[in-house]
Parts: sequence; C-alpha cells; structure tokens
Amino acid sequence: MSIEKNKALVRRYFEEAPYNIEICDQIFAPQVFWHALNHSSDPDFISDPQAEKTAYTKHKTLWGGWSESIDEMIAEGDRVMVRWTFRGMHQGEYLGIPPTNKTVTFSGIYIFRIQDNHIGEVWNLWDQVGEWQQLGILPETAEILYQIKDRGLSGAAKE
Repeated sequence: MSIEKNKALVRRYFEEAPYNIEICDQIFAPQVFWHALNHSSDPDFISDPQAEKTAYTKHKTLWGGWSESIDEMIAEGDRVMVRWTFRGMHQGEYLGIPPTNKTVTFSGIYIFRIQDNHIGEVWNLWDQVGEWQQLGILPETAEILYQIKDRGLSGAAKE
C-alpha cells in the first residue's frame, strides 16, 4: 500500500469507526497487536475487529459524545504516526470511579503498522496523568510537587 493509502486507512480509524463500528471489519487485521508505551496494567494485548467494536461501544458509554481528532499525521513505509487530541465527558464508571460528568481533553500519539491493507499493530502513548488530574483522581502537578517537598520526600540525602 502507498503511504497515502496508509494514511487514508488510519484516517478512517479516527473519522469513521467511532460513528460506524462496522468499519472495524474493514480497517483492522484479524489480529491487532496493541502496545501501551506508558505504565499500564495490561501494556500489550491482542485484539480483533469484534473487540475493537466492543471498545468503541464502551467508549461511547464511558465518555459520551467523545472524539479523537488528528492534530498531525506522519507516515513512512508501513508506519503511520498520529498526534491526536481526545475530548469527552466522563459519563460511565472508569477505574472504579462513578461518572463525574467532567469534560476532559488530553493528547497522545499512536503509531500504526499497516499490514495487508489493515491496521495490524498499534503503539499508544497518551497523557494519562493529565486525564486523571482532570477527573480529580490525581491532584495537579504543582500540588503533587508541593506534597513531596512538604513531606521531605524529594530524595535529597538528609544529614
């Protein structure tokens, strides 16, 4: 597949699949390998088109009228990198936290590997700390640093 066709395929992931999950059968390989590039309890897993449909449905329940927009797209060979922005309202239980109805906006990067005209592998990195701060799971960064300093946990040797 050409670089432009690879980019068009990935664009369908963002622009079509969230609104028509049946597209998953067309854009995902029979096995999709996912890799979380940030700390995760499940950093690597294998998915398939049906599991991706389920994930989109879960996202709609959890995040309401959510969206991921493409901020930048770069492609070379069988790889397509996308810097994206997520927007959604927390409307379902997430990490054991009941709905807050808070709107969150955070950014991330996906690197897609295209295999036989389908998405076959994805590396995912997103601003999980920023997401959690907006939901109230974690305090703001300045508050975290203040608490560390206040408790003398800065790591400096004490005499």
